[in-house]
Amino acid sequence: MRKSIFGLIASASLAVLIGGTGVVRADDAEMCSDQSGDVRIAACTRVINSGQLSQRNLAESYRFRGAEWQAKGDNDRAIADDTEAIRLNPEDQYAYFNRGNAYEAKGDSDSAIADYTQAVQIDPKFADAYVNRGAAYYHKKDYDHAIDDFNEATRVDPKLSSAYNDRGLTYAAKGDNDRAIAEYNEAIQLEPKYVFAYNNRGLTYRDKGDYDRAIADFDEAIRLDPNFANALGNRGVTYSNKGDYDRAFVDLNEALQIRPSAADYNTRGSAYRIKGDNDRAIADFNQAIRLDPNYAFAYSNRCGAYLAKNANDQALADCSRAIELDPKFAMAHRNRGLVYQTKGDLDRAIADYNEAIALDPKDPVPYYVRGLARRARGDTAGGDADIMKARQINPNIGR
Repeated sequence: MRKSIFGLIASASLAVLIGGTGVVRADDAEMCSDQSGDVRIAACTRVINSGQLSQRNLAESYRFRGAEWQAKGDNDRAIADDTEAIRLNPEDQYAYFNRGNAYEAKGDSDSAIADYTQAVQIDPKFADAYVNRGAAYYHKKDYDHAIDDFNEATRVDPKLSSAYNDRGLTYAAKGDNDRAIAEYNEAIQLEPKYVFAYNNRGLTYRDKGDYDRAIADFDEAIRLDPNFANALGNRGVTYSNKGDYDRAFVDLNEALQIRPSAADYNTRGSAYRIKGDNDRAIADFNQAIRLDPNYAFAYSNRCGAYLAKNANDQALADCSRAIELDPKFAMAHRNRGLVYQTKGDLDRAIADYNEAIALDPKDPVPYYVRGLARRARGDTAGGDADIMKARQINPNIGR
């Protein structure tokens, strides 16, 4: 639930919009340059259709209108306008930058990278373009190239807080939580009200198991923005991890009222499961899957809830779907093994436990339940060895 590393950065015009071969209404020119929303789109359209602009100013008008289309979420129109702006003025780094933003918003990171590259070739000191190209590399999981771009952005502009925040996200994705926290610290020092940096630092503290510091960061993010649903949801998850389910429910309920999220429904469903309310858990997992039909975690969790209700066929279908979506999802293999074991199919159960152990050898549960399955199949020595291994990881399992 981290903030998307990609962000639309509005670009300012470097040229004043004035008439070229004729006269353009001054108020339309000003509104195309300075206003927002439908007012700006309409003014830019009138200016573009006037036929009275220099080629350079016509290019800027297309770029202004394209930026507003993207702000409204209409990325195809944004790309069309930015492309026309580039045709009219191939040296407009901001048009490449804005078109890159629109491509990235559509999930086309390769086209976005190509446009950001054009932007920095035209203007090697365009720090925001390095940040957004780094973001596109991040989305491609090309973390080393992403860090290279964030490094360049901070070299060009040492006070660009977003570059430190995004470099922190990238270090976190690489598993280097300490360096990530150092980057978030720098971002917050530069911008003390940077809610996303507090949220992201909180997530990293949570990944390190430092729940109290995580909650403190989420508290600050929520203080700065009481409607920041991500921080509310993240704090709810952290309370759930601490076993404080009452506080978790308060935060998750509020987050879901502000912005329905598959991840928050999944977390709240998991909390209901722990409290033994499998019906409410299933209802939340249903909502998570409705919002994200490819959410493997929600299928696996719903599998567990169905299993607890002895709805074994539904459980089996959900765990199998989770594995289909993510074949390396150890917990889904473990849960499906439990379903097979409940149904008496010990061979398939053991096969799933084997896969779960291969994927996550530090989880004691698959060893323990495989041990039980081996004992039930008559392999007492093998079962005892598995249970001993499980208790080496967690001495309290099964006691």
